[in-house]
Order: sequence, then structure tokens, then C-alpha cells
Amino acid sequence: MSAPLVSIVIATYRSRHDHLRVAIGSALAQSMADVEVIVSDDSPDDALSELMASFRDQRLRYRYNAPALGVARNHWVSFGEARGEFIVILNHDDWLAPAFVERLAGAMQAEPQAVLAFCDHWVIDVEGERLASDTDRNTAAWGRAQLGRGLHRSFAPLVAAQSIPMAMGAMFRRSALPALLPDDAGPAYDLWLTYLLCRTGGAAWYESERLSAWRTHAGNLTSEGGLEWLHGTATCWAAMARDANFAALHPLARRRAADSFNGCAVRSWAHAQHARCVRYAWQSLACTPTVKAVAALLMPLLPSRFAPARWARGAATARHSS
Repeated sequence: MSAPLVSIVIATYRSRHDHLRVAIGSALAQSMADVEVIVSDDSPDDALSELMASFRDQRLRYRYNAPALGVARNHWVSFGEARGEFIVILNHDDWLAPAFVERLAGAMQAEPQAVLAFCDHWVIDVEGERLASDTDRNTAAWGRAQLGRGLHRSFAPLVAAQSIPMAMGAMFRRSALPALLPDDAGPAYDLWLTYLLCRTGGAAWYESERLSAWRTHAGNLTSEGGLEWLHGTATCWAAMARDANFAALHPLARRRAADSFNGCAVRSWAHAQHARCVRYAWQSLACTPTVKAVAALLMPLLPSRFAPARWARGAATARHSS
């Protein structure tokens, strides 16, 4: 088979069949049909294989991982198997509009300096209904409401503002894919990938139309923001704070790194991991000294039953979804 133009990667883990069916269906129903869809399954069993077979489409490829690879490696291994000139990440419970590939791939073909293209997206509920007010707030919160459609030659500010929804509405060149992903990227692989693509010096194209949808519900990765996610986020912001290419954004990156490391400290203390709590608190202080970091450093001296409810939930100022 000849190589497709676009590879759409769907990493799965205990996925709801109805949600996954919608995601795969949307990928296969693109107006530009020159795509392949790679489903890489980290579930405890291969129960999804029957669902894959029901599509009867040669463009769909399914791999069951035993043992499981973890969220970051699952994506990275799938990227390595992708044959397309462009790669898209599609969450197993989200969907792409029929024109998604045509619009973003068309823009990148017309703008060879663009290493990625991204669009705005809908927020939908667990049943798939569009949440108009939530969508508008989301667009504004992540700096896309006033963002001009077209080519952004230096997109470091967009990375810092987390305006690029890498796992919710973006496409990138396979040739620009970094060779390695840091071992501690974890569930924050998408932030790391956006940052590493920006380091190539290429441009980004923004399409203001909402061409994808992100499903919000209890339990999805971007809503929960657990310790692994916070750790990966913290190390990425810390890397940006050391990167000379991001010099103008170093103060912001240091604050974000400090907040994320502090979130790690709080989560560690809430789980009685006091040594890790102290280590993360010191890392937070090293980025930017704050009262919160000092408090986190002292938390192991207190019994965990005295934790304020918001601390026990691992409240952190790091942001979860874009």
C-alpha cells in the first residue's frame, strides 16, 4: 500500500466502545480520505479487537500492547509506525469534523515552513452534546478568541499560553518529530511535544474554525491532572525556563514550573509520601520562591488528617486542558 498523506493516532486504555466508535468513525469519514488510522491499545485485554474488525476498513490498523506501554510511550511508538507525511493525535473519546484533515493538511502543504497546524475545538459532554458556553469560555481561556487565523512564524508565546491543543485539534509534520521524548514526560507528553516542535524553529498555522471536539467527563486524563501529569508538566516548564530560545518567557516558565512542582508536593503529601513531598517542594523553591512552596516544605511536619480539603484533592495552579 502506498503511504497515506495523514496518520491519525488513537491511543486507547479501557475505552468505552461507544466513544471509541465515534472517534474512529470520525477519522475514517474525513473529506480527504488519504488517511490511515492507528489504534494502539494499552487495555488489560484485547476486547477492543472485535470493535476494530467491525469497521472493515483497510485504512484502520490495530495493535494490542502487552505489556502496556503507558500513555507517553503508547503515543510515541505509534508515531514511529505512522507512514503519513502528517500526524494527528485523536483522543479515544473525542472526534474530528469531516473537514479537519483537508483544512489543516491543506494549510501545511501551502506553508512548508509550518511544522504544525491547529484549530479551535468544541467542548462536548459525556453524551456528545456540544456545550456552547463552555466552548466559548474555553476558547477565550486559552487565548484563541483573539488569535488571528493564519501563519504564526514564532509560536513560543502560543506554547507558553498553552493555546495549541496538541491532543485535541492539531496536526504536525512527521519529519519534525523529535527523536526522543523525556522519560518523565508521562501524561504531559502533549505539552512536551508542542514545546519540542517549537524548538525546531518552524512556524504554526492556526485555523479559527472549530474542527474537532474534546469530551469532558469525570475520569478523563486532562480533567484529573494526577501526580504523573503534574510531574511531566513541571519538568517541561523547567526545561523551557532553561532554554535560551524561550528567554523572553523564562519568568512565566519558572512560575509555571514552580506551581506544578508545588502541586506534585501537595499530591505526594496527601498520599503520605513525605520524602517526595520535600523533594518537590525544594524543586518548586528552586524555580521561584513562593509562600506555597515554603508551606509545602513544612507539610510533612503535619499529620495528613489536618490537610485542607483543597490540598487533599491535590489542588494545583497548573492548567489541565486546552
